[in-house]
Amino acid sequence: MSKTLSFPPVYKHEFQQASENLRQSLLLANRHKTPITPVNYAVWYEYVSGDNQALMNSIDTRLKKNEAITSEVTQYLYEKYVLMGMPERLNNTNNGLKLVVDNTLENLSKVEATASQCSQGLMQSQAQLETCNDIDELKTLVNQILINTQQISSSSGELKSELTRSTEEIMKLRQELESVKEMARTDSLTGLLNRGAFDNELQYLCSKGYSFSLVLFDIDNFKRLNDSFGHLLGDKVLQFFASLLKNQCNDIHLAARFGGEEMAMIFMHSSLEETFMITESIREKFSESRLKKKGSNESIGQVTVSAGISSYQDKDSPISLIERADQALYRSKTGGRNQVNFI
Repeated sequence: MSKTLSFPPVYKHEFQQASENLRQSLLLANRHKTPITPVNYAVWYEYVSGDNQALMNSIDTRLKKNEAITSEVTQYLYEKYVLMGMPERLNNTNNGLKLVVDNTLENLSKVEATASQCSQGLMQSQAQLETCNDIDELKTLVNQILINTQQISSSSGELKSELTRSTEEIMKLRQELESVKEMARTDSLTGLLNRGAFDNELQYLCSKGYSFSLVLFDIDNFKRLNDSFGHLLGDKVLQFFASLLKNQCNDIHLAARFGGEEMAMIFMHSSLEETFMITESIREKFSESRLKKKGSNESIGQVTVSAGISSYQDKDSPISLIERADQALYRSKTGGRNQVNFI
């Protein structure tokens, strides 16, 4: 089963596939003389699995130019395409928050020192007022009181301005954290939920025993399409199909990239018949589309999708639910493709 990009990375390969990926990864690591470190292995594993298209394109480009795939290169590829820059973004956000807190504490300390100094001055003025009988001395005391109050007012104003700036900075950092959080749940290519987020949602729904249906989609002959027109056009096909799923989503229904060219939808509070009708509508729209090559009016021909549906049954686990949907999908594939089946 393919992996969809997420952070942290989630792998769902079966034992046989994972073992084959291991064998091919070791061969490539030896061929390019890269030490078998966790980072190097992860990069080559992602490459041979065929799931991380951006990483594959980057390595293929270097290989075509006869560039060496050194440990420095794999470290760069690992950080950019496996970790997706997340550690750096989290570190920058953490440093930003620390700076805001440090500045706020420093400003509070300054205000506290000023207020303490002014308070002592006011207390002295109060004591002098009790024994003051001279008009000139009284004027001097009044001026000193004004100076102290102005210092407190100015210090308070500076603190207010600093707190306003700190609040604005915190809002920006919060937005960045929300972006990181959303990115950790979202497939970078399609904008749908990634596999990790989908698994969590499915586990939650099964644990609560809610009524819902699961649909698995698989784009027909996708490998042949990639081989004929290239991976970039294949990505466009995936994005277009994902847009059809998004059109059916709302605050209740969910769509996810299940892995590779497979996608999934969860329909909440929908009967099997309702789910079938919506799924059939998606299938028809996709089969009727005529996508074109980039920069050309030439159509790539008909592209179709097969689907399988299962509805939650009492005490279903995510595995049993997925297995039934997968069986229904298999019927659609073996029955001629471009159709919907349910179990």
